[in-house]
Amino acid sequence: MGVPEYAFQNGYHVLIPGYLLIDSPITMVTQLDIARKLGISRQLVTFALAGYPQVSLASRKRIQSTAIEMGYCPNPHARALKKVNTGIMALWIPNQISSHYVRITHEMNRLLKQSQVDLIVSEVGATASDQVLSHVPTDGIFVVDAPAHILRYLKSHPRPNLPILSLGSHCCPKTDFVKIDLLSGAIEATRHLIQTGYRRIAHMTFVRANTNEQERRNGYLRTMTEAGLKPEFIYYPLTEFQRPIVRKLIQDYINAHGCPEAIFCHSDDVAIAVYRGLYDLGLRVPSNVALLGCDGIQDTEYLECPLTTLIQPVHEMCMAAWHFFKDRQVNPNRKPQHVILKPELVIRESTRKQPPGVTFKKR
Repeated sequence: MGVPEYAFQNGYHVLIPGYLLIDSPITMVTQLDIARKLGISRQLVTFALAGYPQVSLASRKRIQSTAIEMGYCPNPHARALKKVNTGIMALWIPNQISSHYVRITHEMNRLLKQSQVDLIVSEVGATASDQVLSHVPTDGIFVVDAPAHILRYLKSHPRPNLPILSLGSHCCPKTDFVKIDLLSGAIEATRHLIQTGYRRIAHMTFVRANTNEQERRNGYLRTMTEAGLKPEFIYYPLTEFQRPIVRKLIQDYINAHGCPEAIFCHSDDVAIAVYRGLYDLGLRVPSNVALLGCDGIQDTEYLECPLTTLIQPVHEMCMAAWHFFKDRQVNPNRKPQHVILKPELVIRESTRKQPPGVTFKKR
């Protein structure tokens, strides 16, 4: 199959296999191939494609035109060997199921493009950190909600040569990090439901254990316990078919256990699926049950009853991480930089308790 080649698609590096079509092998065009076709030296081709002023304008245009015609694509490995910086950053995210992680990817890519830096995205999941390292050289790694991967990477690379920046609600204290404080956010969200008058408040989550990293669960549990209310958990599996599964799961749960007065969902994706499942049962939000999500994706604003949600400051998080990276490039030996950001609880119709016979007007 030969050496892998890489191309740019929509701002991302995409690995092209050795065979693009069945029985149709890709032939890598080299600078030597261009030189042979034009009957010139390889050095002249190298100088022309690198923009050296010693090459005449006519020769440069001729060489560049031939390179485009032959489908020449610079090899990022060779380019990285000649440059201190590659102009490429890596982004590790837990999965591509969550709309929240897709939003982070989009925001980080948009931000880096302004500095003419490209982004490689890897879905880490349960994969070991050494297995997600791209073969393309990068200048640094942004790691979202995956501190365990960072610790494994640091253990296998005691003196890492790449800056690593930890982002999200779960961060690694050994590196630069930008943390979103979802513990305080979950406490505020649960208090809002209690203060509005709800007592049977369930938390819908995939998290089945109380650990320090599970801030949404911990904030809900702490607040319910302090208020003397009984915690109630509705569990769902993490899967790419999350919305249809949650839609059916909430119906089965209500048929078996009755309907909670309010449901605090781990994410907006889950809240939207619950919303649809409730609708299928003939239950309405907030008349029959209040509903609250987390993340702040746009979909929450476009339902018939807009959803209350904890908005994570994605733009501010990505911006801070990018500034930390640039500072780290200038001063690689400085102490780790840390910042903690607060989510914003945006209250909408889905958690506003309605007096009997009263219907809120739509906005």
